[in-house]
Amino acid sequence: MNQPTRLMFDALSWTPLAPLVRTYRRKKVETMTAELRVTMEIDTLFDSILMNHSDMLS
Repeated sequence: MNQPTRLMFDALSWTPLAPLVRTYRRKKVETMTAELRVTMEIDTLFDSILMNHSDMLS
């Protein structure tokens, strides 16, 4: 999120739209967390494949 957008959401969080802003931010954090978790799982799986089958790559 760029700076002007973040400032807009910060300003809106003090208005009656605060629940919507909070929901949007929470969803964004949950999405980013899920993506990071999947990336870490893929990296771990790839590393284990490389450890167990590195002889086939030579």
